[in-house]
This record gives sequence, C-alpha cells and structure tokens, in this order.
Amino acid sequence: MAEIQSIEMQGNEAVITLRMSREEYGILGQSTKNLLLLPVGNSLKSTLTTGKLGNSNRIMLPKKALEAHGVGELEKKVPYRMFNLDGDVFLLIRLKRSMLGIPKFGD
Repeated sequence: MAEIQSIEMQGNEAVITLRMSREEYGILGQSTKNLLLLPVGNSLKSTLTTGKLGNSNRIMLPKKALEAHGVGELEKKVPYRMFNLDGDVFLLIRLKRSMLGIPKFGD
C-alpha cells in the first residue's frame, strides 16, 4: 500500500508526496488528475455479505473477475466503506486479506 511521505499545506490545498510500489505505479499509468486517495486500514468499518442474491446488504461479483485477480473463494463477511466526493459515491471493499508474514501451522 502507498504511504504518505509528507504533507505540505499551501493555502486551501495540501501538497502530498507519496511512496508506492511499482505495481501501484503501474495502476496509475500516466494519470495525474482525478485520483482518489483513501485510507484502507481501520476505515472499513461496515461489512457486506457475499454470496447468493436474496437478502439485502449483499455484494455480488462475477466469477471471471474474481478468478482474474486470484480471489478463489470469498469470505462470508467483507469490510467496506462508502465515500462521497464531489457528488460521486465510491465503494471500497476488501475482498481478500493478505496473509503475508502470518505464519500458518499445520498438523
């Protein structure tokens, strides 16, 4: 995940210097405008239920899209948060938690 290196206030604007991985930089491409900076850590306070249609509060995702990103099986409850910005509404969902650095012990 990207990290903020420094924030400098210049009038009504904040100038932010970021440190990001090569993968994140690749996602940006040549985009320099209309970027959305969102915290992920503890900001995902609500949960959505994944799975079949039927009840409210569910999120449905295409299998092909999940497989393309290495998401095999969805967790039953996934954290999310909605953000309002300039009249647009964005939905951020963590579909899969990274298990890097967490040891797994077997039988």
